[in-house]
Amino acid sequence: MNLITNRITQELEPDPIPDPNETSGQLWARHEAIQTDAASLFGQTFFFSCVDVCLGLCLAWANDGARLEALSKSLERQNVKARLDMFSKHVATKFPAGSKRRTALDRWIERAHAAREQRNLMVLGRWVVEARRHKIVNVLGLPSGSPQSTAYTIAELRAFNEELGALEQELARLCTHWPV
Repeated sequence: MNLITNRITQELEPDPIPDPNETSGQLWARHEAIQTDAASLFGQTFFFSCVDVCLGLCLAWANDGARLEALSKSLERQNVKARLDMFSKHVATKFPAGSKRRTALDRWIERAHAAREQRNLMVLGRWVVEARRHKIVNVLGLPSGSPQSTAYTIAELRAFNEELGALEQELARLCTHWPV
């Protein structure tokens, strides 16, 4: 992200009220700034794969790696949802309900499912910049049907990426202290 794009986005993002005196050149500059920032941030959502890899390693090494080879092969064919479901089963088996460990791991699983669902919607939709509203909009469905849309600010996309990073760090910490 270049300095001008960053400056324009930071200056314009907090004020979502359209300016009736805004010129088309100013609107176009904001459109370009939002699109550039959003593209960069959207690209970073693909680093959800780091969470996926960390989760896969935690699962492969379940029970001190007793079934490392078999689990590794099995996990290669699973999507993130299946891995999260498998992780949830391991957690439920290993830690008693209501325990500090189980609560922390269940909370992480819930957050990871929410992030996975949001990331999937982001990937499946198409993106439209609404410069007057200072938003980027994710649209699901065909224009001829009943499309559904979700509008994001640059700050919201940034926060989503921060959540992905936090999920990765938290899983590494949890699995280090309480391996499944």
